[in-house]
Amino acid sequence: MEEIKEVDISINNRVFTINLAIKDEELIETIFGALKQYVEKGFSIRVREAYVTSLSDSLKIITKIISSGSQMDEWRAETKQLISIILKRY
Repeated sequence: MEEIKEVDISINNRVFTINLAIKDEELIETIFGALKQYVEKGFSIRVREAYVTSLSDSLKIITKIISSGSQMDEWRAETKQLISIILKRY
């Protein structure tokens, strides 16, 4: 039997937030794939990304608009690299 995945969902009057373990690459890739399909249908998404890469680092916040499959692929690659850095440091 497959390991049970942890998915935390927060809902309030403005946003629906999904939190996943960063080690769960398969589930993260599935979500990226779904977002890419959405973008390729002609919809744009605004991504707000907040991260800390080490204990001595400050919080970084990035906002970008993704409106094409190629931009989605770039963001996916950037995020995978960021996750790799974080996993190595913690």
